[in-house]
Amino acid sequence: MVQSVQWAWGISVAIQMLVLGLLLFRGHFRKIPVFTAFVAANVCQAGLLYVIYTQFGFGSRTTLVLAWVSEACILLLRTLATMEILYLVLGPYRGIWGLGWRVLAGAFGLVLLYAGIQAGRNVSWAIVLADRGFHLAFAVALVACLLLIRYYSIPVESTYKVLLGGFCIYSCTVVLANTVGYVLALRGFTDYQPIWQLATIIAYAGVQLAWAVTLGRAAASTAEKSPLLVAASLYRQLSPQINERLGLLNEQLNRIWEPKATRQ
Repeated sequence: MVQSVQWAWGISVAIQMLVLGLLLFRGHFRKIPVFTAFVAANVCQAGLLYVIYTQFGFGSRTTLVLAWVSEACILLLRTLATMEILYLVLGPYRGIWGLGWRVLAGAFGLVLLYAGIQAGRNVSWAIVLADRGFHLAFAVALVACLLLIRYYSIPVESTYKVLLGGFCIYSCTVVLANTVGYVLALRGFTDYQPIWQLATIIAYAGVQLAWAVTLGRAAASTAEKSPLLVAASLYRQLSPQINERLGLLNEQLNRIWEPKATRQ
């Protein structure tokens, strides 16, 4: 790694440790345990990669294999953490959650299928294309769920909005960086790797910093402030309309997902 990448990596790891500390010591881990496990795994991966780079060098085949195996584990945990947060948001609406996880599965299936076909045409870039395909599928599925939440006016805690938005922004950055790097490599520009590394590390550090600020404020606001409530008359006017809209949608989706129940 060039020195600028090393510094960026070190700063990113420090911010990840801050996020992990906030999750553990502010009690957030009780509500989002899988997300906490994901952040902890990121910190452990950083230590593992440091040992691997020290022992085997940055460009060895052993380093490549171990690094991508660890990344595959992180990607799996990232997916599970996102599902956890989406379930916390959509779980109370069983029918809407049924639509949400089907949107996730469908987007992943289609985009990863395309990535697999493209990787088969260029074996040397199979890993890069697979990684780009995962993040593309992740971003598409997450955006689809966020649009679903927006369209049906489902209330979402600000903390969850920032966590989901961070996942989406980082995946979009990785897709863009991998695409640009792929094009540059095909055109013979071999010194793109430090730029690619710096772009992805800075993007992830920025996401982690936003998470740290949000988690810190969420704990402080819970302890120090009372929730800001709307006027009773306005609440009585709006609440039945919103609940009726979500209830009707939920009932319709439940009929779709459980056809046997409707026949009886």
